[in-house]
Amino acid sequence: MKKNAILLVILLISTFALATTLSARINVESDNKVVEVVLDYSEFQDMANQSEETLSWWFRKFNGLGIEYVGLQEENLESLMMQNQQLEVFMGWELLQQGNWRETYSPEVAEYIDYKQISEFDVFITTGTQEVFDFIYQGLTERYDAEYFDILSQEAPFAIVMKGTIEEALYQQSLHLIDANRKVSQQRHKPYSSKLMQVGLGFDVDKINTVKESGLKVLPRPNTYKAWMSEKYLETVFQEFETYEMQPSVLIFGGGEVLGYPVADDLVTRYMIENDIKAGLVESFVQRGHLEPDGLDLMVRSLDYNAVRIFSVWPFIQERFKYYNYEGAEEIENSLYRAVTERNIRLIFFKPIKQDKYTVRYDQFIYLTDYNEYEKMFERFQTRIASHGMVLGSSSRMPSIRVRIAKQTLMGWGIVAASMLLLTYLLKLNKKVKYSLLVIGLLLVPIAFLVRPMLADKMMALWAAMVFPSLAMVYFCNRCFHYVYKEEKTTKLHQQILYAIKGLVIVSAISFLGALFVAAILSHIEYLLEMDIFRGVKIGQMIPMVAYVVIYASYFGYKRKNNKDQQPSLKYEDIKNFLFEDIKIIYVIFAMLFLGAGYIYLARTGHESNIQASTMELIFRNVLEENLLARPRNKEFLIGFPVLMMGIYFAKNKMKSLAFLAGLVAMIGQTSIVNTFSHLRTPVYLSAARTFYSLVFGIVVGVIYILLFEIAMRLLKYVKEMKVFQQNV
Repeated sequence: MKKNAILLVILLISTFALATTLSARINVESDNKVVEVVLDYSEFQDMANQSEETLSWWFRKFNGLGIEYVGLQEENLESLMMQNQQLEVFMGWELLQQGNWRETYSPEVAEYIDYKQISEFDVFITTGTQEVFDFIYQGLTERYDAEYFDILSQEAPFAIVMKGTIEEALYQQSLHLIDANRKVSQQRHKPYSSKLMQVGLGFDVDKINTVKESGLKVLPRPNTYKAWMSEKYLETVFQEFETYEMQPSVLIFGGGEVLGYPVADDLVTRYMIENDIKAGLVESFVQRGHLEPDGLDLMVRSLDYNAVRIFSVWPFIQERFKYYNYEGAEEIENSLYRAVTERNIRLIFFKPIKQDKYTVRYDQFIYLTDYNEYEKMFERFQTRIASHGMVLGSSSRMPSIRVRIAKQTLMGWGIVAASMLLLTYLLKLNKKVKYSLLVIGLLLVPIAFLVRPMLADKMMALWAAMVFPSLAMVYFCNRCFHYVYKEEKTTKLHQQILYAIKGLVIVSAISFLGALFVAAILSHIEYLLEMDIFRGVKIGQMIPMVAYVVIYASYFGYKRKNNKDQQPSLKYEDIKNFLFEDIKIIYVIFAMLFLGAGYIYLARTGHESNIQASTMELIFRNVLEENLLARPRNKEFLIGFPVLMMGIYFAKNKMKSLAFLAGLVAMIGQTSIVNTFSHLRTPVYLSAARTFYSLVFGIVVGVIYILLFEIAMRLLKYVKEMKVFQQNV
C-alpha cells in the first residue's frame, strides 16, 4: 500500500469524478420512464378482416389498454393495389408488349406512347374509376413538380405516366438458363417494378376518420423518395398534418432516407423543433444499433438529440405465440419487456400476433383474433414495467448528456494508475521507470481526448475493461499464493467457505469498479441512444484471460522452485521452462477443448452469432426474468462466480493446479461484470441489480459446489480406506 500510495490517490480522485459523472447519467435515465405504443394500421386491418369484428371495434378495445396512437402510412400505388383498388399499373415495356393498347386507350394516350416513346423504366397507370384517378392526380399535382409525371387522359379510361429512370428500376433475381450441356446462357432482364410504386400520394381520409372515431390518434408516416423530394412535397405534407389534426409526436422514417433528405432536411428539422417532434431510431432486428436511413444521425444531432428508440415487432417476434412452452403470448410480452427495461426503447411499434405461419395462400398469415389474449398480455406488460417506475403514455426522451473533457481526463488518469498497479505486480520496476511511465500515461490522456475525443473515450473504456478484471485476478492470485505457501491448511470447512466468499466479493468489487469506469466514460447521449456503440467487447473478454495466465506465472512461476520466499514477478526462467516444455498429447487435447469452449463463449456474446442458447436455457432465463428486477447472467452465477470460490477453496487445501484452472474459468465471471455495463443502452441501476443478483446467487451456488466437491473427496477417501482395509484383512 505504501509503495503505491501515489497510484492509489490518483485512483481515488478518479473515482470521485466517476461518481459525479455516473450520477448525472443515472438522473437522466431515471426521468425517462414513459413508454408509447403505436399500432400498425395496415396489419391491424388484415387482422380485422380475419376476425368477426370491424377495425374500429379493435381500435376502440386497444384504446382501453392505454394505447394512444395508430401509425398510418401515406398511400402509394403499391398500397392502393394491395387494397384492391380498381387500377392497373404497368412498366413501360409491359405496355408496349400489349398488342391492343391502341384500341384500348384514347387517341391522346396512343399518340403519347407512339411519338414520345414511353421508356421501359416509366410507370403507366390506368383506372376506370373517377375517385381513384382524383386521388392519384391530386397526390401528384399537389406534391411534385410537373416534370416527374404526365397526365395522359382525364376521362375514363384515365391514364397517367410517372417518368422513371434506371435509378428507380427494380429487377427480379431469377435462375440462369442452361442448355443441354449445362452451359449457362446469359439472360437480359427487364425491370420487374419501380421505386416509383412507393412514392407518397397522400393520406386516406377514410382511414384517418376510422382511427379518430375509435378514440385514438393518427401518427402519420409520410413516404419519402429522395429523387422526387422538394419543399413543395414537404409543405403539402405539413399542411395535411394540420388539416387532419394528426400532429405526430415522433417521426418514424421509412425507406432509405429521412423525410426531406437531401434537398430540404433542414426544413423538416425546423418543423420538428417548432412542434417538439422527436426523431425515431428504429432498432435493428439483431438488437444492435438502429436502422440508418440517410441523414438520420445528422438530423438527430440538429435536434439536440430529441429522439426516441423504437422497437418494431418484427415478423419473427409476431410468430412467438405459445412459444417456449407458454400457453399464450408471454414470450412476445417478454420481448416488449426486455426492449423497454434493458434497451432504452420508449416506443413500441406493435403489430398483431400471428398464430400460424401460413394459410392456404402461402403469402398470408393467420392472425390471433382473440382479444382476451391481447388484453392479458398488455395488462401483464404494464404490471411488469410498473416495477421499474414505467407507465404507458406519450414517449419520454432523455435530455442531451455529455461528459466534459476534464472529467474524462480524470477518469482516464484513474485507468492509467490502475494499469501501473497491474504492471508493478508483473515486472520489477524501479521508481524512476515506474513514475516515468506514469507521467507519460497521465500526459497522453488529455492529449487523446483533445485530439480524438470520440475515439479516445472508446479506447479508455476498452482499456478499463481489460485492466480492472486483470487487476482483480492479481488479488485472487495473491490470496492463492498466500494460502498455498504461507498459511497452514485450514481444516474447518465453514472457514474455508467464508474465505471463498470474501475472495469472491473483493475480486468482483475490483472488476465492478472497472465496469463503472466504462459506464461513466461512455455516458454521452449517443451511446445511450445507441447511435454509437462500445466496440471491442470480445477483446475485453479475451485479453484478461491471457493476462491471468501471466499474473499466475508471476506468482507461481512455471516449474519454479522455492516459491515461498519469492516476490511476485515474471521471470525469464519461467518463460524458458514453458517454451521448452515437452508437449504431451494430453496437453494438445486440453488445449483444443479449451479453445473450443472459448470460441463458443465468445461467439455467444452478442446477438449476431449463429450459436445461440438452448431452449431449456432460454426457459430458465425467462423464469428468472419474470421473478426478479433484473435477470442475473447464467455464466456469472452458475460458472464464473462459484468457480472462483472453488479456486480459493482449492488454494486453502494446497491444490495449486486446481486453483489455477479455477481462476481461468473464473475470468468468465469477472469480464462478464464489465460486459454487463458495456451495454450502454441499459440503465445503470439495472446493470447494477443484475450484477448484485449474480453475486448473491453465485455465492449460494459456490457453497453448493464446494460441499459437493467435499462430499466427493470424502467418499473417495472412504473408498480408498475400505480397499486398504480389505487388502489387510
